[in-house]
Amino acid sequence: MRFHCKKCKFPVKPASGMKLLDAACPKCEHPLKLTAADRMFGKYEMLEVLGSGGFGTVFKVQESGNDSLFTLKLIRRADVSKAEQVHLIRQIHSSRRMDHANVVAAHDFGQEDDYWYLISDYVEGLPLNDWVKKISPDARKSLLLCAHIGDALQHVHDKQFIHRDLKPGNIIVDGQEQPHIIDFGLCTSEQDGDLMTIERYRAAREAIKKDKSRQKKFTLGTPGYAAPEQLVGDPFSAKPTSDIYSLGVILYELLTGQRPAKGLSSIFNASTLSAQLKRGDFDSGSAKKLTELCLSACAKNTSRRPPSASAFATACRSVLDSQAS
Repeated sequence: MRFHCKKCKFPVKPASGMKLLDAACPKCEHPLKLTAADRMFGKYEMLEVLGSGGFGTVFKVQESGNDSLFTLKLIRRADVSKAEQVHLIRQIHSSRRMDHANVVAAHDFGQEDDYWYLISDYVEGLPLNDWVKKISPDARKSLLLCAHIGDALQHVHDKQFIHRDLKPGNIIVDGQEQPHIIDFGLCTSEQDGDLMTIERYRAAREAIKKDKSRQKKFTLGTPGYAAPEQLVGDPFSAKPTSDIYSLGVILYELLTGQRPAKGLSSIFNASTLSAQLKRGDFDSGSAKKLTELCLSACAKNTSRRPPSASAFATACRSVLDSQAS
């Protein structure tokens, strides 16, 4: 899939010319002025670029014949390693099985000319970190948002998946202040068709333990949000409670404006959180419950974390209810 500059006939690929849709030719700088036909990708018309980076370009697209909006991710096949192909396949395999209003589902995946493509639901909104900068949510609004994320996360876990990369950049907040979980490229499942047999699992685990260079390669998630067990070099260690850890970090960050301190005791984190909650007009009982919820979710010991995402969501609503009464 490529276009040609109408002036110099230079072939323009999506990675360059379509990056801004109405950009200039990279050779002669003549405006491309793409026609409606030029903007078509199969049955989808590309409307605008939502983002671009090392892992492809994401477009807002409209399905021909109706008003349905989707996102289209295009990745040049030459730029995709085998590991990244696994990332793509995981994303489509997992997100196609989601059926929850707060989880973005994928609909189509394949190859077209020199590109991999992925069609997903479109959500009009902002990444959580940008939404926070714009809205400056108070503690109550932050709690309600995390309760909704907990509900969505429980759906993911009920489908036997673990997200493994829950962070503000992978949560879109729409105009009704509803969060939507996106990007399942690092997810895993005990029911994946490509899962190892127990013998291969044990052999791989032992090999990774013995080889420290391989441990670094299998660190999964985003530092600061990934649970401690995800950062020890064991790709098989993540559990549903690993996602709950990430959600606890997000809640703590929403309430305090910073992530839990690394290398410092929970007493420091508790005092930081308590001071912030006092400024948010929480009564002492509610502030104590919320502090305990955050610190338990962010506990290094997995047994101290809430047992499920729904339990986390229930705890958030319990604090809100106690404040309302």
